[in-house]
Amino acid sequence: MFQDLCQLHRQQNLKVDTGLWGGIEDITVVSDTRLLAAMWGRSRVMLVDSLTGGTVAQVIPQADPYRVCMWDNNTAVVTLNGRKVQFININGDSLKMGRSFSVDRDVCGVGRSGDRLIVSYESPPGLEVLSMNGRVMHTFSNRAAGRDVFKIPYFITTSTDGMVYVSDEGNSTITQLDMNLCVTRTFSDPMLQAPHGIISVSADQVLVCSHGNHRILLLCPSTGVITSILEQQDGIEKPYALTYSSSQRKLYVVSGGAKTIQVFQQP
Repeated sequence: MFQDLCQLHRQQNLKVDTGLWGGIEDITVVSDTRLLAAMWGRSRVMLVDSLTGGTVAQVIPQADPYRVCMWDNNTAVVTLNGRKVQFININGDSLKMGRSFSVDRDVCGVGRSGDRLIVSYESPPGLEVLSMNGRVMHTFSNRAAGRDVFKIPYFITTSTDGMVYVSDEGNSTITQLDMNLCVTRTFSDPMLQAPHGIISVSADQVLVCSHGNHRILLLCPSTGVITSILEQQDGIEKPYALTYSSSQRKLYVVSGGAKTIQVFQQP
């Protein structure tokens, strides 16, 4: 798969109706033909046709959505601007607001592993593992670590082997943790500049938006090697969020505040 990821071919962009002031904040794959998009500035979570970019359904949460991940095939989890985590039910081509719970500070990133959520906080920077009802199970804080492991931990992904990866814009690093939030490794590279969106493609392949230098990078955690697979000449401009469909072998990329989703196909 490593070779294939280095041979991505650009497809036609998906133009999404984000409204006059809206921009895509995050995306995730729902199915072979559907994406879920969090819209900042328009306070929408939208089910999008991944072939045309058309809006299939939408819901209006109580605040602007930050990050989105899938809980299961029929449920997504969204962090909202402020201190709330919202579940969204997906029934075919319809969306419905589900239950929600509050957290004690401003939440940004979200990922899921088994029956647990991992969320990141901006101020003060930190992470928590939560039950699906919001009960805190594990906490990571810079104060407890005695150093600034995180400065701006905006995005989270989890891998099939139960590891957590956090991109840190402020430190220009990717940090690997276990599900007890013990740091196992930190990755840095001159190519890694202000990383944002991050997605685990397999246990040993993590894709990262290097926002600061217009690149999509591939991290192989077992070796620590970071490879540039898409750059500015490929149409990448300040990449902000991304997601990957293993069944369709497609990579979807969004630039900050953009109204379009770039699509790249593996051979």
